[in-house]
Amino acid sequence: MSNAPTSMLAPIVVLTLALLSIMISQAQADGVVCRNPDYLGSYDTPDIVWDVDVVGNTVYIANNDFGLQIIDASDPSAPVLLGSYNTPRRARAVTVVGTTAYVANDTSGLLIIDVSDPATPEIIGSYDTAGIAYNLTIVGTTAYVADYTSGLQIIDVSDPTAPALLGTYDTPGLARDITVVGTIAYVADRSSDLLIIDVSDPSLPAFLGSYETPSRTFGVSVVGNIAYVAGYESGLQILDVSDPKAPALLGSYDTPGLAFDVTLVGTTVYLADGVSGIQVFEVSDPTAPAFLGSYETPDDANNITVLGTTAYVAASFSGLRIIDVSDPKSPPLLGAYNTPDRAWGVAIVDTTAYVADYESGLQILDIANPAGPVFLGSYDTIGLARDVAVVGTTAYVADIDSGLQIIDVSDPTAPTLLGAIDTPFAARAVMVVGTTAYVADGTTGLLVFDVSDPTTPAFLGSYDTPGDARDVTVVGTTAFVADYSLSGLQILDVSDPAEPTFLGSYDTPGRAFGVSVVGTTAYVADHDSGLQIIDVSDPAAPAFIGSYDTPHIAQNVMIVGTMAYVADVDSGLQIIDISDPTTPVHLGSYNTQGDARNVIVVGTTAYVADDERGLQIIDVGDCPDSCTADLNDDGTLNFLDVSAFLEAFGNSESAADFNEDGSFNFLDVSAFLAAFGAGCP
Repeated sequence: MSNAPTSMLAPIVVLTLALLSIMISQAQADGVVCRNPDYLGSYDTPDIVWDVDVVGNTVYIANNDFGLQIIDASDPSAPVLLGSYNTPRRARAVTVVGTTAYVANDTSGLLIIDVSDPATPEIIGSYDTAGIAYNLTIVGTTAYVADYTSGLQIIDVSDPTAPALLGTYDTPGLARDITVVGTIAYVADRSSDLLIIDVSDPSLPAFLGSYETPSRTFGVSVVGNIAYVAGYESGLQILDVSDPKAPALLGSYDTPGLAFDVTLVGTTVYLADGVSGIQVFEVSDPTAPAFLGSYETPDDANNITVLGTTAYVAASFSGLRIIDVSDPKSPPLLGAYNTPDRAWGVAIVDTTAYVADYESGLQILDIANPAGPVFLGSYDTIGLARDVAVVGTTAYVADIDSGLQIIDVSDPTAPTLLGAIDTPFAARAVMVVGTTAYVADGTTGLLVFDVSDPTTPAFLGSYDTPGDARDVTVVGTTAFVADYSLSGLQILDVSDPAEPTFLGSYDTPGRAFGVSVVGTTAYVADHDSGLQIIDVSDPAAPAFIGSYDTPHIAQNVMIVGTMAYVADVDSGLQIIDISDPTTPVHLGSYNTQGDARNVIVVGTTAYVADDERGLQIIDVGDCPDSCTADLNDDGTLNFLDVSAFLEAFGNSESAADFNEDGSFNFLDVSAFLAAFGAGCP
């Protein structure tokens, strides 16, 4: 490459700084997170965030063992700690009235804290409730505490230095949340129902009525005569409570995650949905809530507060997340089919999906219309269907407890067994090349079968790997085995299938669960160590290239071009740019409804075997590009990126060759300015 002329550098620096001073204010690039345009900022608290309350620009956080944290969020992109108070027990919830914070403090009950000076919050008073203070609401001078094992506790806080018990109501379940409207208290009683209690006489609260939700009741908000319930596994439940003695269901929406908390702004409901982040609904017609969109959070969304178009989310171990919710966006889910049991494996042939559905065997679906998959037929295998491969009109099922099952699917509405052969341990994965089937059989290692006559499959050979063979990929005459129990990647010569021989191995840092190979590179789904990328050009000496630590448990991986698609169990589908395998870059993700076990990608569509949630069909065609102007790769666009560009330009480094013409000149400056000014996807 030609060097930048020294004489050009000074005016380019001046021009760059001048233009950037204009562009930063116009493009609002400073502090914008590149990979999620809705994300405004975050604050990584010391412990789990259970609850948040917001007054003006100040955020009050119930931070588990680290008590009350007080944050200045006047600049959402850079929240700043103002002060904290280390409560004696776990801070579960917080409500702020004026300059007083009321904290539900687990087994220490109710704490009352003066926050008039947020830098030095001070305890004013406390009341040790009978149970576990989990949540609370304040109405006037009365605190209503959801006290878990001790139900509803009603406390007079007119003198905050000496709070006094007024009355109690021992709910049948576990009081988790509470809302009070007028003289009626609505208690989310977790393992029981939504309870409606008359608190007109706080010394004698009286039962009015209840509604048994399909699952556990975790959160409740009430507006007028309508109650909005966070129903854990049953999502959003909307109830008519105009007659509190006989509440009635109006409508519901089964969310993909576990609904923990709910809040309403106008006719929009925001649901904290655990691993599925924030789910947003239009409820102008409460009988038919309409899904508007969702926002991902890096950890479980436990609680949400919305002010205007900004949501403040208690995101468990990921602390406080601040999100712009002005424009909810639909996730890229195209469709889904909830199979009878747990989908572990999937194969796609044209417009037909073949699902290994554990106790329900092989399920066959028509996916010509992804929005509405249609059941075609099934075959209930003897054991537990774990994986499936399809060649022509024959399906090969790795069936734990009964080995390899070979099924004729020429008529998908009536699949029939052709043949089977029982393996010694537990068939976990299968790959078929020509007339040879390769089975990963757990602690027995790799098994090789002749399936030229599918009615009588014949054993050819085996190799007992040192660990627990979970997956296998064959390229030419080489088999690559993901060998789970601390044995990593095993590489075998299968040119003579009767006698597979060891070539080499690579001990991955986690537990190798899945493997894909493209050319001379192996991509290993390495359980709790995410994606591992390994050079296998010399099978006798495989070498580490790069890695990306996915959020949960990487169980399977598929490569398409320069993209790696990882089935990451609780964290759904993770999409990673591997164009530079030494430094993989996260592009995006989709939190599936269940546990992502396997993934197949065809074109711009991903098919995910999603355990108890069946088959999920996801559009992966619009993954954002990497953030080219984020030169220091910290996820934000700011002056540090400008500095990095100028340094690279001055040293004639490739990072500054923005128009990729091999020269360093004003065209590169212009291209960098354009990328910086446009912001990032």
